[in-house]
Amino acid sequence: MIDIILNSTTKDIIMDNLSVGIYFTDEKGKTLYVNKAFEEMSLIKAKELVGKTLEELVKQKYFTASATLLVIKTKKPAAVSYITKTNRKLLARGKPFFDQSGNLKYVVNTVYDLSEVHYMGDIDYDSKQNNNNQIIAFSSQMVNIVDFALRVANVDSTVLITGESGVGKEVIAKFIHDASPRKNYPFVKVNCASIPENLIETELFGYEGGAFTGANPKGKKGFFEAAQKGTIFLDEIGELPLNVQAKLLQVLQDRQFTRVGSPRIVNVDVRIIAATNRNLKDMISNKLFREDLYYRLNVIPIHIPPLRQRKDDIEPLVNYVASRINSKYNFNKQLDSELIDLFKSLPWKGNVRELENVIEKLLVTTTKNIITRTDYTSIEDIQQYDVNPKFILKNYEKELLLNLLPTCKNTRELAKKFGVSQPTIVRKLKQHNISIQK
Repeated sequence: MIDIILNSTTKDIIMDNLSVGIYFTDEKGKTLYVNKAFEEMSLIKAKELVGKTLEELVKQKYFTASATLLVIKTKKPAAVSYITKTNRKLLARGKPFFDQSGNLKYVVNTVYDLSEVHYMGDIDYDSKQNNNNQIIAFSSQMVNIVDFALRVANVDSTVLITGESGVGKEVIAKFIHDASPRKNYPFVKVNCASIPENLIETELFGYEGGAFTGANPKGKKGFFEAAQKGTIFLDEIGELPLNVQAKLLQVLQDRQFTRVGSPRIVNVDVRIIAATNRNLKDMISNKLFREDLYYRLNVIPIHIPPLRQRKDDIEPLVNYVASRINSKYNFNKQLDSELIDLFKSLPWKGNVRELENVIEKLLVTTTKNIITRTDYTSIEDIQQYDVNPKFILKNYEKELLLNLLPTCKNTRELAKKFGVSQPTIVRKLKQHNISIQK
Protein backbone atom coordinates (compact mmCIF):
# COMPACT_ATOMS: atom_id res chain seq x y z
CA MET A 1 0.00 0.00 0.00
CA ILE A 2 2.80 2.41 0.89
CA ASP A 3 4.57 1.64 -2.39
CA ILE A 4 1.37 2.39 -4.32
CA ILE A 5 0.95 5.72 -2.58
CA LEU A 6 4.59 6.68 -3.11
CA ASN A 7 4.33 6.06 -6.85
CA SER A 8 1.08 7.94 -7.37
CA THR A 9 0.33 11.48 -8.49
CA THR A 10 -2.00 11.76 -5.50
CA LYS A 11 1.02 11.31 -3.24
CA ASP A 12 2.74 14.34 -4.77
CA ILE A 13 -0.32 16.52 -4.30
CA ILE A 14 -0.86 15.46 -0.69
CA MET A 15 2.76 15.19 0.50
CA ASP A 16 3.99 18.38 -1.12
CA ASN A 17 1.20 20.43 0.42
CA LEU A 18 1.78 19.34 4.00
CA SER A 19 3.10 22.01 6.36
CA VAL A 20 5.44 19.49 8.04
CA GLY A 21 8.41 17.84 6.41
CA ILE A 22 8.28 14.15 5.50
CA TYR A 23 11.48 12.08 5.34
CA PHE A 24 10.91 8.46 4.24
CA THR A 25 13.53 5.67 4.34
CA ASP A 26 13.73 1.91 4.01
CA GLU A 27 14.70 -0.47 6.80
CA LYS A 28 18.42 0.26 6.23
CA GLY A 29 18.01 4.01 6.40
CA LYS A 30 18.27 4.62 2.64
CA THR A 31 16.39 7.77 1.69
CA LEU A 32 13.42 6.95 -0.54
CA TYR A 33 11.51 10.23 -0.51
CA VAL A 34 11.42 13.72 1.01
CA ASN A 35 8.57 16.16 0.42
CA LYS A 36 8.71 19.77 -0.70
CA ALA A 37 8.22 21.08 2.84
CA PHE A 38 11.38 19.27 3.95
CA GLU A 39 13.33 20.72 1.01
CA GLU A 40 12.14 24.22 1.93
CA MET A 41 12.88 23.95 5.66
CA SER A 42 16.26 22.21 5.23
CA LEU A 43 17.36 24.16 2.12
CA ILE A 44 18.55 20.82 0.71
CA LYS A 45 17.18 19.42 -2.54
CA ALA A 46 15.70 15.92 -2.64
CA LYS A 47 18.12 14.86 -5.38
CA GLU A 48 21.02 15.32 -2.91
CA LEU A 49 19.41 12.93 -0.43
CA VAL A 50 17.44 10.25 -2.27
CA GLY A 51 19.42 7.03 -2.59
CA LYS A 52 21.80 7.88 0.27
CA THR A 53 21.58 6.32 3.73
CA LEU A 54 21.22 8.42 6.86
CA GLU A 55 24.49 6.95 8.10
CA GLU A 56 26.23 8.35 5.00
CA LEU A 57 24.49 11.71 5.33
CA VAL A 58 25.45 12.11 9.00
CA LYS A 59 29.09 11.20 8.19
CA GLN A 60 29.05 13.71 5.34
CA LYS A 61 27.73 16.33 7.81
CA TYR A 62 24.42 16.87 6.01
CA PHE A 63 22.83 16.35 9.46
CA THR A 64 24.35 16.41 12.94
CA ALA A 65 22.09 13.57 14.14
CA SER A 66 19.30 11.29 12.91
CA ALA A 67 16.09 9.95 14.40
CA THR A 68 15.99 7.28 11.68
CA LEU A 69 19.21 5.65 12.87
CA LEU A 70 17.82 5.42 16.40
CA VAL A 71 14.57 3.90 15.12
CA ILE A 72 16.44 1.32 13.02
CA LYS A 73 18.57 0.28 15.99
CA THR A 74 15.75 -0.02 18.50
CA LYS A 75 12.62 -0.58 16.36
CA LYS A 76 10.88 2.06 18.49
CA PRO A 77 9.83 5.71 17.93
CA ALA A 78 12.40 8.42 18.62
CA ALA A 79 12.63 12.21 18.46
CA VAL A 80 15.85 14.03 17.59
CA SER A 81 16.65 17.66 16.86
CA TYR A 82 19.60 18.38 14.60
CA ILE A 83 21.39 20.99 12.53
CA THR A 84 21.65 20.65 8.75
CA LYS A 85 24.71 21.51 6.66
CA THR A 86 22.79 24.64 5.66
CA ASN A 87 22.63 25.64 9.36
CA ARG A 88 18.90 24.96 9.73
CA LYS A 89 17.62 23.54 13.01
CA LEU A 90 15.01 20.79 12.61
CA LEU A 91 13.22 18.24 14.77
CA ALA A 92 12.52 14.76 13.38
CA ARG A 93 9.91 12.51 14.95
CA GLY A 94 10.75 9.02 13.63
CA LYS A 95 8.29 6.13 13.57
CA PRO A 96 8.89 2.52 12.46
CA PHE A 97 6.58 0.60 10.12
CA PHE A 98 6.66 -3.21 9.97
CA ASP A 99 5.63 -5.82 7.40
CA GLN A 100 3.20 -8.66 8.14
CA SER A 101 6.03 -10.79 9.53
CA GLY A 102 6.97 -8.11 12.04
CA ASN A 103 10.15 -7.04 10.24
CA LEU A 104 11.04 -3.37 9.97
CA LYS A 105 10.21 -2.16 6.44
CA TYR A 106 10.12 1.64 6.54
CA VAL A 107 10.91 4.58 8.81
CA VAL A 108 8.79 7.70 8.41
CA ASN A 109 9.94 10.99 9.94
CA THR A 110 7.69 13.98 10.43
CA VAL A 111 10.02 16.97 10.50
CA TYR A 112 9.43 20.36 12.14
CA ASP A 113 11.31 23.59 11.45
CA LEU A 114 12.92 25.05 14.59
CA SER A 115 15.09 27.58 12.76
CA GLU A 116 14.86 31.25 13.66
CA VAL A 117 15.02 34.41 11.62
CA HIS A 118 17.80 36.49 13.17
CA TYR A 119 16.71 39.81 14.60
CA MET A 120 18.73 42.93 15.28
CA GLY A 121 18.95 44.76 18.58
CA ASP A 122 21.14 46.01 21.41
CA ILE A 123 19.74 43.58 23.96
CA ASP A 124 22.20 42.44 26.66
CA TYR A 125 20.60 39.20 27.80
CA ASP A 126 21.27 35.52 27.44
CA SER A 127 19.36 34.60 24.29
CA LYS A 128 22.06 33.24 22.00
CA GLN A 129 21.15 29.95 20.39
CA ASN A 130 23.20 27.07 21.74
CA ASN A 131 23.44 24.31 19.17
CA ASN A 132 24.55 21.91 21.91
CA ASN A 133 21.00 22.05 23.29
CA GLN A 134 19.78 19.26 21.05
CA ILE A 135 16.84 16.99 21.83
CA ILE A 136 17.70 13.29 21.85
CA ALA A 137 14.55 11.51 23.00
CA PHE A 138 14.20 7.76 22.86
CA SER A 139 12.64 6.75 26.19
CA SER A 140 8.85 6.77 26.14
CA GLN A 141 8.87 9.49 28.83
CA MET A 142 10.93 11.92 26.74
CA VAL A 143 9.21 11.14 23.44
CA ASN A 144 5.88 11.91 25.13
CA ILE A 145 7.30 15.17 26.53
CA VAL A 146 8.48 16.21 23.05
CA ASP A 147 5.06 15.41 21.57
CA PHE A 148 3.33 17.36 24.35
CA ALA A 149 5.69 20.32 23.94
CA LEU A 150 4.92 20.40 20.21
CA ARG A 151 1.21 20.65 21.00
CA VAL A 152 1.52 23.42 23.59
CA ALA A 153 3.96 25.42 21.43
CA ASN A 154 1.07 26.74 19.37
CA VAL A 155 -0.72 28.34 22.32
CA ASP A 156 0.39 31.15 24.63
CA SER A 157 -0.48 29.50 27.96
CA THR A 158 2.15 29.80 30.69
CA VAL A 159 4.30 26.70 31.16
CA LEU A 160 5.98 25.53 34.38
CA ILE A 161 8.80 23.03 33.80
CA THR A 162 9.98 21.07 36.84
CA GLY A 163 12.80 18.59 37.34
CA GLU A 164 16.22 18.14 38.89
CA SER A 165 19.22 20.22 37.86
CA GLY A 166 20.65 19.16 34.51
CA VAL A 167 17.62 17.24 33.16
CA GLY A 168 17.12 19.64 30.24
CA LYS A 169 14.51 22.16 31.40
CA GLU A 170 16.07 24.94 29.32
CA VAL A 171 16.27 22.66 26.28
CA ILE A 172 12.52 22.01 26.45
CA ALA A 173 11.76 25.70 27.05
CA LYS A 174 13.81 26.70 23.99
CA PHE A 175 12.18 23.91 21.98
CA ILE A 176 8.70 25.22 22.82
CA HIS A 177 9.77 28.70 21.72
CA ASP A 178 11.40 27.45 18.50
CA ALA A 179 8.29 25.43 17.58
CA SER A 180 5.93 28.34 18.31
CA PRO A 181 4.66 31.27 16.21
CA ARG A 182 6.94 33.47 18.36
CA LYS A 183 10.13 31.76 17.13
CA ASN A 184 11.24 34.75 15.04
CA TYR A 185 11.22 37.01 18.09
CA PRO A 186 13.57 36.97 21.11
CA PHE A 187 13.99 34.07 23.51
CA VAL A 188 15.19 35.70 26.72
CA LYS A 189 16.62 33.45 29.40
CA VAL A 190 16.73 34.83 32.94
CA ASN A 191 18.43 32.88 35.72
CA CYS A 192 16.60 34.21 38.77
CA ALA A 193 19.19 32.74 41.15
CA SER A 194 22.14 34.53 39.55
CA ILE A 195 20.81 38.09 39.95
CA PRO A 196 21.37 39.81 43.32
CA GLU A 197 18.11 40.36 45.20
CA ASN A 198 18.50 44.13 45.21
CA LEU A 199 18.84 44.21 41.40
CA ILE A 200 16.33 41.64 40.22
CA GLU A 201 13.36 44.02 39.99
CA THR A 202 15.28 46.49 37.82
CA GLU A 203 16.69 43.67 35.68
CA LEU A 204 13.25 42.18 35.03
CA PHE A 205 11.24 45.37 34.60
CA GLY A 206 13.83 48.06 33.82
CA TYR A 207 14.12 51.55 35.28
CA GLU A 208 13.74 55.20 34.33
CA GLY A 209 16.73 57.50 34.06
CA GLY A 210 17.78 58.86 37.47
CA ALA A 211 15.65 56.29 39.34
CA PHE A 212 18.52 55.63 41.77
CA THR A 213 22.13 56.62 42.36
CA GLY A 214 24.33 55.26 39.60
CA ALA A 215 21.43 54.61 37.23
CA ASN A 216 21.90 55.17 33.52
CA PRO A 217 20.53 58.66 32.79
CA LYS A 218 18.70 57.25 29.77
CA GLY A 219 17.12 54.46 31.77
CA LYS A 220 17.23 50.79 30.82
CA LYS A 221 14.91 48.18 29.35
CA GLY A 222 14.20 45.16 31.50
CA PHE A 223 14.12 41.56 30.36
CA PHE A 224 10.35 41.66 29.83
CA GLU A 225 10.54 44.57 27.39
CA ALA A 226 13.50 42.91 25.66
CA ALA A 227 11.38 39.80 25.10
CA GLN A 228 8.53 41.72 23.44
CA LYS A 229 6.55 39.41 21.09
CA GLY A 230 8.85 36.53 22.03
CA THR A 231 9.34 34.27 25.04
CA ILE A 232 10.83 34.96 28.45
CA PHE A 233 12.24 31.92 30.26
CA LEU A 234 12.39 32.43 34.03
CA ASP A 235 14.77 29.73 35.21
CA GLU A 236 14.97 28.90 38.94
CA ILE A 237 11.72 30.79 39.54
CA GLY A 238 11.69 29.58 43.16
CA GLU A 239 14.53 32.01 43.94
CA LEU A 240 12.45 35.13 43.26
CA PRO A 241 11.96 37.37 46.33
CA LEU A 242 8.34 37.75 47.51
CA ASN A 243 8.11 41.43 46.54
CA VAL A 244 9.14 40.64 42.96
CA GLN A 245 6.73 37.69 42.90
CA ALA A 246 3.90 40.18 43.46
CA LYS A 247 4.98 42.26 40.48
CA LEU A 248 5.37 39.16 38.31
CA LEU A 249 1.82 38.16 39.24
CA GLN A 250 0.63 41.51 37.89
CA VAL A 251 2.38 40.84 34.57
CA LEU A 252 0.77 37.41 34.32
CA GLN A 253 -2.69 38.83 35.06
CA ASP A 254 -2.61 42.10 33.12
CA ARG A 255 0.37 41.82 30.74
CA GLN A 256 1.58 45.19 32.00
CA PHE A 257 3.93 46.64 34.61
CA THR A 258 5.77 49.84 35.53
CA ARG A 259 9.50 50.43 35.34
CA VAL A 260 11.28 51.20 38.60
CA GLY A 261 11.02 54.95 39.21
CA SER A 262 8.26 55.50 36.65
CA PRO A 263 4.46 55.75 36.91
CA ARG A 264 4.09 54.92 33.20
CA ILE A 265 2.43 51.59 32.43
CA VAL A 266 4.31 49.36 29.98
CA ASN A 267 2.26 46.81 28.02
CA VAL A 268 4.02 43.60 27.01
CA ASP A 269 3.17 40.75 24.69
CA VAL A 270 5.34 37.85 25.84
CA ARG A 271 4.97 34.18 26.52
CA ILE A 272 6.21 33.15 29.96
CA ILE A 273 7.90 29.82 30.61
CA ALA A 274 9.19 29.19 34.13
CA ALA A 275 11.31 26.38 35.53
CA THR A 276 12.45 25.17 38.92
CA ASN A 277 14.17 22.26 40.62
CA ARG A 278 12.50 23.13 43.92
CA ASN A 279 9.20 21.94 45.38
CA LEU A 280 7.07 25.08 45.07
CA LYS A 281 4.21 23.56 47.08
CA ASP A 282 6.54 23.11 50.05
CA MET A 283 7.72 26.69 49.59
CA ILE A 284 4.08 27.85 49.63
CA SER A 285 3.55 26.00 52.94
CA ASN A 286 6.62 27.76 54.33
CA LYS A 287 5.42 31.18 53.08
CA LEU A 288 8.34 31.45 50.65
CA PHE A 289 6.30 31.38 47.44
CA ARG A 290 2.97 32.95 46.61
CA GLU A 291 0.17 30.45 46.07
CA ASP A 292 -1.65 32.71 43.60
CA LEU A 293 1.53 33.06 41.53
CA TYR A 294 2.04 29.29 41.56
CA TYR A 295 -1.38 28.66 40.03
CA ARG A 296 -0.80 31.39 37.43
CA LEU A 297 2.51 29.78 36.43
CA ASN A 298 1.35 26.17 36.57
CA VAL A 299 -1.23 26.40 33.76
CA ILE A 300 0.64 23.82 31.68
CA PRO A 301 2.94 21.69 33.86
CA ILE A 302 5.79 19.67 32.33
CA HIS A 303 7.84 17.43 34.60
CA ILE A 304 11.11 16.07 33.21
CA PRO A 305 12.19 12.88 35.01
CA PRO A 306 15.83 12.42 36.06
CA LEU A 307 18.16 10.49 33.76
CA ARG A 308 18.30 7.51 36.14
CA GLN A 309 14.56 7.00 35.54
CA ARG A 310 14.90 7.05 31.74
CA LYS A 311 17.92 4.84 31.14
CA ASP A 312 16.85 4.19 27.55
CA ASP A 313 18.04 7.72 26.75
CA ILE A 314 21.58 7.13 28.03
CA GLU A 315 23.08 5.24 25.06
CA PRO A 316 21.64 7.61 22.40
CA LEU A 317 22.87 10.58 24.45
CA VAL A 318 26.33 9.04 24.82
CA ASN A 319 26.57 8.41 21.07
CA TYR A 320 25.33 11.89 20.20
CA VAL A 321 27.66 13.71 22.61
CA ALA A 322 30.64 11.58 21.54
CA SER A 323 29.86 12.30 17.87
CA ARG A 324 29.63 16.04 18.56
CA ILE A 325 32.96 16.10 20.41
CA ASN A 326 34.63 13.91 17.77
CA SER A 327 33.51 16.37 15.12
CA LYS A 328 34.63 19.39 17.14
CA TYR A 329 38.16 18.09 17.82
CA ASN A 330 38.58 15.84 14.76
CA PHE A 331 38.69 12.72 16.95
CA ASN A 332 37.54 9.24 16.04
CA LYS A 333 36.74 7.84 19.48
CA GLN A 334 33.91 5.76 20.89
CA LEU A 335 32.87 4.26 24.21
CA ASP A 336 32.69 0.48 24.38
CA SER A 337 29.47 -1.33 25.28
CA GLU A 338 30.67 -2.36 28.76
CA LEU A 339 31.28 1.27 29.69
CA ILE A 340 27.87 2.29 28.36
CA ASP A 341 26.30 -0.49 30.45
CA LEU A 342 28.10 0.92 33.48
CA PHE A 343 26.74 4.38 32.69
CA LYS A 344 23.22 2.90 32.73
CA SER A 345 23.76 1.78 36.33
CA LEU A 346 24.98 5.17 37.62
CA PRO A 347 22.63 7.55 39.47
CA TRP A 348 23.73 10.68 37.50
CA LYS A 349 22.89 13.21 40.18
CA GLY A 350 23.76 15.96 37.69
CA ASN A 351 21.67 14.24 35.00
CA VAL A 352 22.31 14.99 31.30
CA ARG A 353 24.66 17.86 32.10
CA GLU A 354 26.86 15.58 34.19
CA LEU A 355 26.80 12.84 31.54
CA GLU A 356 27.91 15.31 28.86
CA ASN A 357 30.78 16.58 31.03
CA VAL A 358 31.99 13.04 31.77
CA ILE A 359 31.96 12.05 28.09
CA GLU A 360 33.86 15.17 27.06
CA LYS A 361 36.46 14.58 29.75
CA LEU A 362 36.90 10.96 28.60
CA LEU A 363 37.31 11.82 24.93
CA VAL A 364 39.67 14.72 25.57
CA THR A 365 41.92 13.01 28.14
CA THR A 366 42.01 9.42 26.81
CA THR A 367 44.48 8.70 24.00
CA LYS A 368 42.85 5.45 22.82
CA ASN A 369 40.10 5.38 20.21
CA ILE A 370 38.08 2.74 22.08
CA ILE A 371 37.40 4.00 25.61
CA THR A 372 36.73 1.33 28.23
CA ARG A 373 35.43 1.10 31.77
CA THR A 374 39.04 0.96 33.00
CA ASP A 375 39.75 4.31 31.31
CA TYR A 376 36.72 5.77 33.05
CA THR A 377 37.59 4.53 36.53
CA SER A 378 41.17 5.78 36.11
CA ILE A 379 40.07 9.39 35.69
CA GLU A 380 36.89 9.46 37.76
CA ASP A 381 36.46 8.96 41.49
CA ILE A 382 33.95 6.21 40.96
CA GLN A 383 33.18 6.09 44.68
CA GLN A 384 31.39 9.43 44.36
CA TYR A 385 28.62 7.51 42.65
CA ASP A 386 28.56 4.73 45.26
CA VAL A 387 29.21 2.38 42.37
CA ASN A 388 30.56 -1.02 43.37
CA PRO A 389 29.63 -4.59 42.48
CA LYS A 390 26.96 -4.64 45.19
CA PHE A 391 25.36 -1.46 43.82
CA ILE A 392 25.37 -2.77 40.24
CA LEU A 393 23.94 -6.16 41.29
CA LYS A 394 21.19 -4.43 43.27
CA ASN A 395 20.20 -2.37 40.24
CA TYR A 396 20.32 -5.41 37.98
CA GLU A 397 18.16 -7.38 40.43
CA LYS A 398 15.52 -4.65 40.44
CA GLU A 399 15.56 -4.43 36.65
CA LEU A 400 15.19 -8.22 36.37
CA LEU A 401 12.25 -8.21 38.79
CA LEU A 402 10.51 -5.45 36.83
CA ASN A 403 11.03 -7.38 33.57
CA LEU A 404 9.64 -10.64 35.00
CA LEU A 405 6.76 -9.04 36.87
CA PRO A 406 4.33 -8.61 33.93
CA THR A 407 4.72 -12.31 33.03
CA CYS A 408 3.67 -13.62 36.48
CA LYS A 409 0.26 -13.96 38.08
CA ASN A 410 1.50 -13.92 41.71
CA THR A 411 4.57 -13.86 43.91
CA ARG A 412 4.79 -17.66 43.96
CA GLU A 413 5.13 -17.78 40.18
CA LEU A 414 7.59 -14.88 40.24
CA ALA A 415 9.69 -16.67 42.88
CA LYS A 416 9.84 -19.80 40.72
CA LYS A 417 11.08 -17.85 37.70
CA PHE A 418 13.55 -15.93 39.85
CA GLY A 419 14.86 -19.13 41.43
CA VAL A 420 14.17 -18.27 45.07
CA SER A 421 11.51 -19.00 47.70
CA GLN A 422 8.22 -17.12 47.85
CA PRO A 423 9.08 -15.35 51.18
CA THR A 424 12.41 -14.26 49.65
CA ILE A 425 10.73 -12.74 46.60
CA VAL A 426 8.25 -10.87 48.83
CA ARG A 427 11.19 -9.45 50.79
CA LYS A 428 13.04 -8.43 47.61
CA LEU A 429 9.95 -6.72 46.21
CA LYS A 430 9.64 -4.77 49.45
CA GLN A 431 13.35 -3.83 49.39
CA HIS A 432 13.01 -2.48 45.86
CA ASN A 433 9.65 -0.81 46.60
CA ILE A 434 7.92 -2.85 43.89
CA SER A 435 4.24 -3.75 44.22
CA ILE A 436 2.50 -6.72 42.57
CA GLN A 437 -1.16 -7.34 41.88
CA LYS A 438 -2.08 -10.66 43.46
